Amino acid sequence: MIYIRVSVAREEMISPELQEHQCRGLVDREGLMLVRAPLMDLGKSGRGFSDRQIAEIIAMAERGEFEVLVLWVWSRFGRNTLESLKNLDRLTELGIEVRAAKEDFDGRTVIGRFAIRQMLNIAELFSDQLSETWKETIASRRRRGLPHANQGRFGYYRCDTCPPKRRGVALETCRDCRVGVLKVDPVFGPLLADAYERAANGGNLGYLVREWHAAGVVDPVTGLPVSAGRLYDVLDSGFGLGFVRYRLPEQLHKLVPDRAGVPRKKRNRSRRPEEFGLYLPGQHEPVIGDRARCEDVWDRYTARRGKAPKRAAIEDRHEARYSVSGLMGCPHCGVSMQPLLRAKKNRRPPVGGRPHPGDVTWRCRTHAEFGTCPESGYGNLEHVEERIVSWLEQRATPPADLEQRITRARQSVPVAVPVRASPASVLAELDRQEDNLANAVSVGAISIEAARRKQEKITAGRLEAQEKLAEEHRTAAVHKAGQKMSAASFLGVRAEWELASPSQRNRLLRTVVKQVLVRRGRGTPLSEKYEIAPAWVA
Repeated sequence: MIYIRVSVAREEMISPELQEHQCRGLVDREGLMLVRAPLMDLGKSGRGFSDRQIAEIIAMAERGEFEVLVLWVWSRFGRNTLESLKNLDRLTELGIEVRAAKEDFDGRTVIGRFAIRQMLNIAELFSDQLSETWKETIASRRRRGLPHANQGRFGYYRCDTCPPKRRGVALETCRDCRVGVLKVDPVFGPLLADAYERAANGGNLGYLVREWHAAGVVDPVTGLPVSAGRLYDVLDSGFGLGFVRYRLPEQLHKLVPDRAGVPRKKRNRSRRPEEFGLYLPGQHEPVIGDRARCEDVWDRYTARRGKAPKRAAIEDRHEARYSVSGLMGCPHCGVSMQPLLRAKKNRRPPVGGRPHPGDVTWRCRTHAEFGTCPESGYGNLEHVEERIVSWLEQRATPPADLEQRITRARQSVPVAVPVRASPASVLAELDRQEDNLANAVSVGAISIEAARRKQEKITAGRLEAQEKLAEEHRTAAVHKAGQKMSAASFLGVRAEWELASPSQRNRLLRTVVKQVLVRRGRGTPLSEKYEIAPAWVA
C-alpha cells in the first residue's frame, strides 16, 4: 500500500502525482502488488498525527489488509521523531515492512534503523527551523500593523497593476504594494461597511446573503457566492474596521478529547472573536472612515456575536449527531441537506437526552443560504427514520419462493468445470523455477546463454501473471461494489437499530444506504417523499 502526504499546496511542492509515480516505481521493481488505491493526506502537517490517516493505516495492518507500506521519503510519514518512531514500531510489531522510494533503507537491520532515525531527525529539524522562521516573520508583521497572512481580503484589493493572489502561486508585487497594505475596494468596501452596521444592529445576515446573491455579488477572493458562514468569518476578523488580530500563546492550541476520551493537544482553528486575544490597529484604512465609529460598531458586533450559540468545530466531532447525518440530499440541485431544530418554545420533550426526532427538520443547503432551489423539499427526522425502518424490513424479508429455490439448487446436476491455475499459483511456480535456475547456474549445470533465455521466459510469464492477478482484483472490486446485499445484511441492521445510538445508526446505515433524497410535498406517502438509494447503486 502507498501512503502520500502533502502539507501545503504551493508551486515548489512535491505533488501527489510525483510521489505516487516514484512509489509505484519501487512497487514495480520489487514485484509487489497494490491492494488498494494510494492513501493520501493532502493539506496535512507532518508534525501531528491525530488528524491524519496513520491510525487508519495501523488499523488496516491489524486486520492484515497489507504487508508493505511504501512512502516517497521518510519525512512523509511525519516530522515528529518520537511519534513517528512509535507508529513505525507498531507497524513493525504487526509484521509490516515500511519502505521509502527515495530513501530505501532496510528497517530490519541495525544500520537501516539507524539511518531511518537520522532521516526522521533531519525532517524534524527542518520543520523546527521553518517554524522559527515563520514565528519571526509573524512577529515582524504584527509590529508593523499587518495581518499575519498575506492573502486577499473581502472588501479590499492590493494593487491596480499586480495580478491577484492565486492559490499555490508566489505572490507578485510591485514597489508600490510590496509593503502589503491593502486598499479599500470601491465596490466591495461599501458592502462590507453595510454588513457590519446591520450585524451590529441585530440584523439577520441570512437575508443579507440572499440580497447579495440576487444582486450577483461574488467573493473576489474565492470566486464563489458569499455564504452566511463565509460572511461571519469576514466580519469576525475585524479587518474591515481597521484591526489586525493575533492569538495569544495560550490560545494557539487547545485540548480536545479523542474518540477514546483522552485529551489531545490540537491547533486552535476557531475564528470567533473571543479566540483571539489581540486586536491591534492596522496600517490599512477601515471601510468606515471614522475610527471612533469603527470601535463602537466593533463593540456592538462582538457583544451580539458573543451571545450566539457556539457549535463544536467539525474536526472536533467524532460521532454523527443524527442517524442520517451526511446521507440526506436534494434531488434538484444535488447538494446535501442540513438539519434545523424547531424553535425552543415549540419543541417536544427530549428523547434520551437528545432532541425529539419530530423537532429535527432537514432542508436543502442551497435554498437555505441563497433561496435558489424553490423545488426542494423539507424532511422530518421522525418520518425519515420511519421510512428507513420500513425499507430495511422490506429487504430483510426473504423471497416467498426461497424453499423452492433451495430444492431446485439441490436437485441440479453439477457441471464439471476445467480447473485452471490461478495467477497467484503461477507466480509461486515461477519463483520456484527462478530459484532452481539460480542454483543450476551456480553449480555450472546450465550455460549462461541458456539461463538468460530461461530467465526471459520467466520474466515474461511473471508479467502476464501479475496482469491477470491485477485484473482479478479489479473484477472482484467491481463485483463487490455492484453486488446487491443479501437479506441478512438488512436484517442485521434492522436488528441493531432500536438499541443503537444515532451515531451507531449512522454507521450501520452507511453499509446499506448511499443517500436519501427528499421530494417536495406535504402529506405525500413516505415511500414517495423519501427515495432511498442503496449503497450498491453507482
